[in-house]
Amino acid sequence: MNDHAGFVAAGTSPADALRAAFETFALPVAAFAASVLWIGFGPELPGLLAPLRPYGPYLTLGIGLLISLAFKRGRALFAILSLLLAYASFALFLADQPDSFAAETVYAALCVFVPLNLALLCVARERGALNVYGARRLTLLVVEIGAIAAIVIGGYREVTDALYRPLLAGLVPPVSPIPQLGLMTMALALIVGVASAASTADVIEAALAVAIVTFAAACHAAGAPETYAWFTAAGVIITAGVLQDSYRMAFRDELTGLPGRRALNERLMGLDGHYTIAMLDVDHFKRFNDTWGHDVGDQALKLVASRLQRVSGGGTAYRYGGEEFLVVFPATRLAAALPHLEALRSDIDAYEFEIRSRTRRRRAGATDAQGSGDGASRWVSVAVSIGVAERSDRLAVPATVVSAADQALYRAKKTGRNRVCR
Repeated sequence: MNDHAGFVAAGTSPADALRAAFETFALPVAAFAASVLWIGFGPELPGLLAPLRPYGPYLTLGIGLLISLAFKRGRALFAILSLLLAYASFALFLADQPDSFAAETVYAALCVFVPLNLALLCVARERGALNVYGARRLTLLVVEIGAIAAIVIGGYREVTDALYRPLLAGLVPPVSPIPQLGLMTMALALIVGVASAASTADVIEAALAVAIVTFAAACHAAGAPETYAWFTAAGVIITAGVLQDSYRMAFRDELTGLPGRRALNERLMGLDGHYTIAMLDVDHFKRFNDTWGHDVGDQALKLVASRLQRVSGGGTAYRYGGEEFLVVFPATRLAAALPHLEALRSDIDAYEFEIRSRTRRRRAGATDAQGSGDGASRWVSVAVSIGVAERSDRLAVPATVVSAADQALYRAKKTGRNRVCR
């Protein structure tokens, strides 16, 4: 792992990478799979509702626009707007005269522009919607619309022919009405989207990547009755990504990725019977920040969080605040939780990461949390102290158990740190 602060740690384990990928792609892929099943095997709409089918995309994409605007998700908003304009163009040009010059031009151009837009939005930073960045993205859509209109109005047949010209003539048999340029753009856009979503664990980027596949299916079926269904599915997928991302922001800590205080409070309110709660604090964290800077301190907290996610014994870790974390063991006695906490403490203590020379030098007299020596780079580690308490007749509610765990944490620090106290 590298960042601008010069933090280098051992790579993420395959299990962690698979878990992160599953959490990121599970919802959009599941929505896409459900769409495939529904389109392929689902029942037809009743006769009275059948005329409403062409309006389904307007409904789902319109709802997606409003939700994206409400949650200030500019990337999702402009992705949906791009798809909405594409569907309106399909309905306007391809429905009545699919073989006309205008229809051919619009179709080929959209096969290139829409996946390109979605790929660009995948790699762009989230900057909101109604601001200068939103205006720039809207300008891009206007330029694309203007380019298509100029080709159609000007009758530039050679441009349209170029869009349909095979790039790999004789090597790739025609498997779709989509021009080869469009197919290649879609494939490259999908690679960019998947790679970006996998590297950032961003659920909106994952939704946009799956929406590229959904749009490709809509283009492949252009003019067929299921076209509307694919656009409807695209709206559902992106909207679901926005809602999932908003849920993550509300219930997960942005820095560490662990469940945050809101999720913890809900979990504590639902506890009953026997349970054990551990409070964990990074030792000498202020001195670590003073020595290496807050950027490296943040990376150290991420490292601790990555080990906390692996806690065994049925425990769940939460970011409590600052450098403090809580681990909740439901239906677990203190004696049963202690070995898992000791293993967690030892795991964090043994995990080292490298700080390279481009980070801030230590101030005079300061020492790192653990690690020593001067040079171009050094390996350091952080240690944690843990206090643990369980529910009892005296500690009858979660708040009192948390308070007792906090007192036990204080004892762990007073007696030498880097240990577990009860």
